[in-house]
Amino acid sequence: MTITDIKNRLNDPSVRSVLALSQYQPTPEKVAARATAYQTDPDVAAFACIENENSLGVIVLKNRGTQSFEILSIAVDPDRRNQQIGSKLIAYAADHLHCIQITAETDDDAVGFYRSYGFEITSLGEKYPGCIRYLCTLNL
Repeated sequence: MTITDIKNRLNDPSVRSVLALSQYQPTPEKVAARATAYQTDPDVAAFACIENENSLGVIVLKNRGTQSFEILSIAVDPDRRNQQIGSKLIAYAADHLHCIQITAETDDDAVGFYRSYGFEITSLGEKYPGCIRYLCTLNL
């Protein structure tokens, strides 16, 4: 299992299948459009945990300036969850990008993951009907 830069491979089927897990109601067209948007944005970095040519997890971050990055997408193959892959992706990205702060916006489904990693959690309230959102901030 290795973590590698996949910015130029975001449209590979193995990567897109994991990337789709981080998207609300993904369709092949929506996932392809998002992958292309990430690939063409010079402020975006993307990494994947790879094993035997398969993507086990993916993280995409956007540079918000002064070594501050926002996680745009993070997902781990459901069969490989609870193996610290998401945590390893965050640690790798933080080190590789020399981050001093990482933020993410999430919902009830993932807030526990960020809390367990050490992110400070701030409720943003019901940002969408019936959906409470959270701002997660990690200062390094």
